[in-house]
Amino acid sequence: MTSPDEILTTVRDAMSKGDLELAEKTLREASSTWKREPEFAVRHANVLVKMGNHRNALKVYRKVMKQVPERLDACIGAAECAIKVGNGKLAEKLFSRAIGLGMSLDLATAGISRSLIIRSRHHQAWEKALAQFVSTENKSKELHKLLQEISPQVGSSVPALNQFDSAEIDDFDSNIRGGVDDPRLSDNNFDAGSIEAMAGVDRETLLNQHEMLGDDLLSDSSGDFGITNLGIDLSAVNQDLIGTDDLQSSEAQKIDHIKDVVTETIANDEIEVENSIGKSSNNEYSDDPFDDWPEFD
Repeated sequence: MTSPDEILTTVRDAMSKGDLELAEKTLREASSTWKREPEFAVRHANVLVKMGNHRNALKVYRKVMKQVPERLDACIGAAECAIKVGNGKLAEKLFSRAIGLGMSLDLATAGISRSLIIRSRHHQAWEKALAQFVSTENKSKELHKLLQEISPQVGSSVPALNQFDSAEIDDFDSNIRGGVDDPRLSDNNFDAGSIEAMAGVDRETLLNQHEMLGDDLLSDSSGDFGITNLGIDLSAVNQDLIGTDDLQSSEAQKIDHIKDVVTETIANDEIEVENSIGKSSNNEYSDDPFDDWPEFD
């Protein structure tokens, strides 16, 4: 016996190949085999809609609604099929029921209005659609489209659509920089005045040399000249470093000279102090008032 997963796989393959008849047959057999599983029946009705067999699809949808009343997809499918087969009264009833199941009020109102149109009740459909359109502050595109269809029959002008909050943004991926390919792998502009030309980068370096992504991006590749892989001259940086070393050595020499001068000055001061002490001691002996007295034994 075929499992449900195998059936769904067969249906998926048939749908991808465009074989709607095989998909319809497989789902019809599956829905009759698993009668308590409404999923196969809903899928079967969807395939019937794609095949244009709306009348049989309506029957399948209504069977599902009897079995599982809360299936919103089955209710919407049945209402749309009722519109296709021209049963406006049934369609209005089904769309009203879909509102209770959670269908969008704008879409449900558009469906009810269409059910009135197929019964040639254009003015009533216009009033219902217009009232809902105004309640949405003129933002419903579905209702605006419907009003444009009814306008010639009722002879009324269509209110302008408010697109302030509902405007569709066009696809500008091609103009967004985030959507551009890696500049290293795409064609770049190397003309005069371009960023590449000002940076000194040529096409071959940008596209073919992978070393530029390594750690040696600013490595010295030309000896004493200080030219990097990108052609940037860093010799001025080396000169600044040499000048800094010379300045440091000169400052050190000045400090040593100052130390020598200070040491010599201190030594001279010490000698002068000693000499002054010696002179003062001699003066003390020479100033003795009894120095010229005779000595008596």
